[in-house]
Amino acid sequence: MDFFTDYRKHIGTNPEKFFKSTLFQSPRMLIGMDCLEPGQVQRLHSHAGRDKCYFVIEGEGEFTVGDQIQTGGPGTVVWAPADIEHGVTNGGTQRLVMLIMMAPEPE
Repeated sequence: MDFFTDYRKHIGTNPEKFFKSTLFQSPRMLIGMDCLEPGQVQRLHSHAGRDKCYFVIEGEGEFTVGDQIQTGGPGTVVWAPADIEHGVTNGGTQRLVMLIMMAPEPE
């Protein structure tokens, strides 16, 4: 198992919907990248019993967590508690790159 990586190896694009990549995964934690091109949206959704955290590396997004909406750029950390709807929109002109961390789906 490789314990080190560079996030830039996991950045990508998908013209159909936002790009997702997994950096590391164990039965207890998933670390991945979500990349949204300008105009792309991660629709509101929730995770049963699992918290999620976004860390913005590049770009800027409009984050919704429950009834709160806030814009965040590089360095912003967003916490989405379990069972609370959350999502993000890239309304900017450059790619939005986020490191995400959460418990993986139960098997």
